Amino acid sequence: MSAPAHDEIGELRARLAEAERVAEARARVVGHVAHEFRTPLSSILGFAALLAAEDREVSPERRREYVNIIHRSARHLLHVVNDILNLTKVEAGTLEVTLAAVNAGQVAAAVVDSLHTVASDRGITLRLSDGGAPPALADAGRLRQVLLNLMDNAIKYSASGTAVEVAVREDGSEVCLEVCDQGPGLTEGDQELIFREFSRIHHPGTRVSGAGLGLALAKDLTEAMGGRIGVRSRVGAGSTFWVALPQADASARPAAAPAVTLAQRDTRGESVAVVDDDEDIRAFVAAVLERSGYTVHADDGCAGVAERLASARPLAVLLDLNLTDRTGADVLRELRARDELRRTPVLAFTAAVGEADRAGALAAGFDGHVAKPVEPDQLVSRVDDAVAEARRRAAAPAPLPTPAEVSEDDFWGPLRARFRAGLPARLADLEAALAAADEPLVQRHLHKLRGTSAGYGFAELSHLAGVAEDALRSGVPLAEVQVAAVVEALRDEV
Repeated sequence: MSAPAHDEIGELRARLAEAERVAEARARVVGHVAHEFRTPLSSILGFAALLAAEDREVSPERRREYVNIIHRSARHLLHVVNDILNLTKVEAGTLEVTLAAVNAGQVAAAVVDSLHTVASDRGITLRLSDGGAPPALADAGRLRQVLLNLMDNAIKYSASGTAVEVAVREDGSEVCLEVCDQGPGLTEGDQELIFREFSRIHHPGTRVSGAGLGLALAKDLTEAMGGRIGVRSRVGAGSTFWVALPQADASARPAAAPAVTLAQRDTRGESVAVVDDDEDIRAFVAAVLERSGYTVHADDGCAGVAERLASARPLAVLLDLNLTDRTGADVLRELRARDELRRTPVLAFTAAVGEADRAGALAAGFDGHVAKPVEPDQLVSRVDDAVAEARRRAAAPAPLPTPAEVSEDDFWGPLRARFRAGLPARLADLEAALAAADEPLVQRHLHKLRGTSAGYGFAELSHLAGVAEDALRSGVPLAEVQVAAVVEALRDEV
């Protein structure tokens, strides 16, 4: 046998061995996931059947217990699905991380607050110690995921009557976050395995749910942000999981979180709309928002939706991105074409939850992005914010009349005429920047056009420039931004 033939056989054997390894790993993952789904699904189906049985009397207390079990099991399933999707992104190299100056103490406080009820139900106290550390260089959303997984793990392994301590402090050039429990602790061997996928540590007399993905995902997310993660533990003495992130540059400052004011909470009692082709989703949104005081117009998005919403005059709209026979972007364009809805905040309501999906929705002209599934309190909060924005827009000074509505001999006429005379130069500058694929320069031209055109009554031009600028700011590639619409609008005015 010649040497080349021998080499080819060796390569084929290596490929076959690798394919078998991948197949075995995939089968193992499927087995783990199927097992992890089976128990909560059994609870959901079983208790839902008990609630639905017409011949069975269920006391209010027992009904509440059944509903809590269904809710808890569904949340567990969602948690596993999200972990699997994120780990898949890590393996594929498509995980999206946007680093910025982040107040780690504020992120930790939000996570502690979100898990308070879960911990309280298990008789566990959550405590936060914020040492006033400087901003960390991190992705706020990813850091929240890391802390959620670390704290969820600590709560699972803690006994009733104990506490889980969360600390944020400065440690040299890093910002350190610690989650300390009083659980059974880990052996040295366990500590070497704990951050691997599907690694589950079993303690005598302790039974916890979980797929063994949370800590593996926390490690991947932390390292993607340029940080470090580890654990200190002794058997019988609890565990402390820690995350260390680099400090942000001193010149960077974390963006201030918008405050929820009483004025925002006073927006109830007004009309809002949900456009979705799923009847159950429409019923859920209506039930949640009506309970919070809103009047809800629910629509399936079929032909004529723009006319129906123009008649309903909602202050804000939740719009599904994938309707039965068209996209949410198509419906959005119909809504924007109606004078009654031109300035109404419209939120993309979708199960597409990646950063690229959010950026794409903003590029299409949506005012925000709400991911499905959504917790009731989060849904109300996002709609509250949209309604507050609608009120701010309504309270703003009325836009200047459009050029067609004003004669050239009034006060604004000469100014508008001069602005219009300068549009060819603006068009040439924008087209030159586009031809050179100079994204920062395109963004600067759009920013200027957005502000000046609104002031001279060119509202549609200002809106299109603003949509394109916001998309670029959110990270959408220049080739995917609708700058062509701005160019076309400029040509129409020239």
